[in-house]
Amino acid sequence: MSFENMPVTRFELSLEIAALPIRLIFYGADALMQSRWSEMYQAFCSPNHADAPLVEALVEPGEPFLPFQPPTWRIETSTQLGRVDILSHLEKGWFDLNAGQGFLALRPNGNPENYLRVVYAWRCLAQEALLLHASGVIRNGRGYVFFGHSGSGKTTLARLSSDALILSDDLVILKCEDADDRPTVRVFGVPFRGELPEAPRANASAPLCGLFSLVKDDHHQLEKMERHEAVGRLASCVPFVMSQPQNAQRVLKLCDEITRRVAVQSLHFRRDPAFWSVLDE
Repeated sequence: MSFENMPVTRFELSLEIAALPIRLIFYGADALMQSRWSEMYQAFCSPNHADAPLVEALVEPGEPFLPFQPPTWRIETSTQLGRVDILSHLEKGWFDLNAGQGFLALRPNGNPENYLRVVYAWRCLAQEALLLHASGVIRNGRGYVFFGHSGSGKTTLARLSSDALILSDDLVILKCEDADDRPTVRVFGVPFRGELPEAPRANASAPLCGLFSLVKDDHHQLEKMERHEAVGRLASCVPFVMSQPQNAQRVLKLCDEITRRVAVQSLHFRRDPAFWSVLDE
């Protein structure tokens, strides 16, 4: 599908997230949209990659693709033969993993973020990496990831980490690496946010020193976790790709390898930054 000859404004974003590039060409985006998206993704903009997957996007008026049902924001996905279909309130599109191309339709108040979240979940898995529903920070050169169900405190811990670089309060990318012949895991920041939109979108990464399953409590404490439990908890926080049985197996295998390389513990915490004294020990 091509819109090259359409008499509408053309705006291009070339992004690179966790070393995975993508090009988006928007048709019909007004100056305000262009300014907002340029600012939102500024840290992840990169020179054009000739072989980067290409997504053509069309902004056009119309009714929402899905009715709003606050407070839940719905993102529906389905897949067949390598093509992922994505549907949200103000966005509708598809991405072909094999061809490396896609299409996105947006309403004027829409945003490409929901589409990109799904696309990167699938692209990460194809590269033996995981997009994880978690918050992540870099502190003293080391990466920390806090994960759990919605409401478990991921955004709270990000807010309480004022001396750390916030990678995201909602999603991070984990990738196994072999640095200096040592098996490690690296955590990457993403331009996606949850309830902390004011946080800078940091394009940064660091070696991961710990994964922490969150438990709200009246004190700060770390508890050991059996690895089989850690694998299950991690896998339950991997969004968008688990509906496919073969994907579920791949995710479990990756979670198993990650937990072999990095300790997973339960972090009991209350609402103050003193939990860092527990982690520093």
